[in-house]
Amino acid sequence: MISAYVAKMQAEGDTRPMQEIATEYNDNVIYPDKVRLNCYYYRHYSFIKDIEIIFATIGGFKIKFAGEEV
Repeated sequence: MISAYVAKMQAEGDTRPMQEIATEYNDNVIYPDKVRLNCYYYRHYSFIKDIEIIFATIGGFKIKFAGEEV
């Protein structure tokens, strides 16, 4: 995701270093979403959901989490 964003920004004429563009994407897109999911997990902790997440990770399938499919 980050490399695709960096390539897109460079194609649009952004002359900043790649690391700076990647950091911007992480700070403005990835990190806020990560915090949102972590807060949801903290508020809705469930042992059953943990087991479901583990099996989804191993099996490579999607599950419903925080009202969205992840």
